[in-house]
Amino acid sequence: MRTDELKQYHTFFTSPLLAMGQTIPGESDLRINETATRARAGLLNMLSAVTMVILLVRPEWDPVIYVGPYVIFDMVMAAVFGLTPLSPTGVLGTAMTMKSKPVWKPIKPKRFAWSLGAAMGITCLAFRLLELPDIWLFSVLGICFMLTWLEAVLGFCVGCWMHAKMFGCEVCKID
Repeated sequence: MRTDELKQYHTFFTSPLLAMGQTIPGESDLRINETATRARAGLLNMLSAVTMVILLVRPEWDPVIYVGPYVIFDMVMAAVFGLTPLSPTGVLGTAMTMKSKPVWKPIKPKRFAWSLGAAMGITCLAFRLLELPDIWLFSVLGICFMLTWLEAVLGFCVGCWMHAKMFGCEVCKID
């Protein structure tokens, strides 16, 4: 295959299996598929919206006790191992975009953003376990909703933007 054909090649699993990203010909570092990342963000956006609705309509169900650990696990697995095979939402996002043309982006900004996402999940769970007023919980959930919406709909990753500003990422092209 030619180099331009390989750049369009999309696989479900990385090689080696638990690599953070894909090796793309002509690129010095590993890359991650932005299309799958945006699909994952859309799924997480829906999860945050449903969580807020349940908290408003049926607060006795307390979804944060279940959603918090899931989001923390998903974010940590994505930050450490990439979208597949250990991040459940990453697997779904990758499966949803298998027929789409991949858009390859650097992994370091995404890893940074997902680490911040894990910290926000920990914050939500801590607020619930410490029984802080719901306004604090809704504040963090609202921020999660906005950040995942920006990524999924507009393709703007705030964590990636922060990474570029803080660490001067030369290969980061923030659109």
